Amino acid sequence: MMFVNKVGSTANYYSNVAATRYANAATATRGVSQYEAFTPSKEAQSFSAMLKKLKATSEVRQDKVSEFQEKISSGQYSVPAENIALSLLTNRY
Repeated sequence: MMFVNKVGSTANYYSNVAATRYANAATATRGVSQYEAFTPSKEAQSFSAMLKKLKATSEVRQDKVSEFQEKISSGQYSVPAENIALSLLTNRY
């Protein structure tokens, strides 16, 4: 039979070690300004700008929606049966 003694003191030891490591890591980075710590590449800056533009645009292209609504209501919009069958089979399998 095995007995484990002083479980609380062992847990305190490990939590103190973790706290010390965290404090040491924090003080090691305090001498670095926030601008020196991270500088994104030109590609990342470009991607960020593009992402902002995409977020600013509407998800629905109302001009296209209106165009298809008019074609459907006037009977000018038709899809070949082969395309419908192919789409159904592609989505199914």
